[in-house]
Amino acid sequence: MSDKVRNAKRQEPSDRKTDVQHQRLDAEATRQLRKKVAIWGSLAALVLVAFAVAVFLSVGSDSTERPYVGGDLHAMAVDPAKTGRVMVGGHGGGAVSDDGGETWRQISDLDGADPMGWVVDPNDPEKAYVAGHPGFFRSGDGGESWNLDNSGLPATDVHGLGIDPRNPDTLYAYVAGAGLYRSPDAGGTWEQVNDAVSVMGPILVDPQNPNDLYLASMKGGFQKSPDGGESWEQVGTIPGGMATWVSQDRMNPGTFYAAGGGQAYKSTDEGKTWQAASEGLPGSISVVAVSPDDPRIVYAGALDGEEALVYRSEDSGESWQPRN
Repeated sequence: MSDKVRNAKRQEPSDRKTDVQHQRLDAEATRQLRKKVAIWGSLAALVLVAFAVAVFLSVGSDSTERPYVGGDLHAMAVDPAKTGRVMVGGHGGGAVSDDGGETWRQISDLDGADPMGWVVDPNDPEKAYVAGHPGFFRSGDGGESWNLDNSGLPATDVHGLGIDPRNPDTLYAYVAGAGLYRSPDAGGTWEQVNDAVSVMGPILVDPQNPNDLYLASMKGGFQKSPDGGESWEQVGTIPGGMATWVSQDRMNPGTFYAAGGGQAYKSTDEGKTWQAASEGLPGSISVVAVSPDDPRIVYAGALDGEEALVYRSEDSGESWQPRN
């Protein structure tokens, strides 16, 4: 055997060993590449999911910062069980917020309804009622959907609404041109209480004495009825020349808030005297509502074009911060 052949045979095991090493290195490199591809694929999937969620939250939920209410802002209410749930309404429609006024959802059933009264059942917040030009609306799902029900009313133009917090089946409604009406069965039937009084907005029922009712006249007079609405007397005058909305602190029934002449006011003596509570607010406030659940929380609203600007106080009206 030649030396050349013997040398070639000596090198064969070494070459095979080198080939095996190269194969192992190639396999490891392939595994590492597949691992990196899998990791980047997972990251890409997470990014796509996050993007889809963001799109759903911003577009799919139909939320907006400024609720559309049309040319007037007539109503505001706070859920008695959820301080952050706020409702507003005006000539063009109504909207609800679940985060204290930062974002809003339009309520299609109230388009054009012009809510001028808005109340929520304190025992069952899924039940709510609205009064407007088409008449009396009721909701059984917390205000997400509404049904018009004018049975028992003498006319459909309802300008004022109230609820007895101790007996929420007792409702009050002011029907334009017909007077003040009371329902003992949550709007199933109605009876006339007074044919002379006039109101646009809330009819407040005292949480301690259901015979004591309060309302504000458009000219700024703050009135009280000691007999369930049959007779009325003026207690005081809300400054500003025109009162558009009033709200009662249910935990401190002698404390009231009012919107008058574009300003927010507060009374701590059952409406006899009123003091400005407008630090941090614009001069166009038309609604104000204190939370039934936490009297430190008060909301106020102003019209900006056809949208509502909402402000919140966390110190019973001493100072205010914009919410949207």
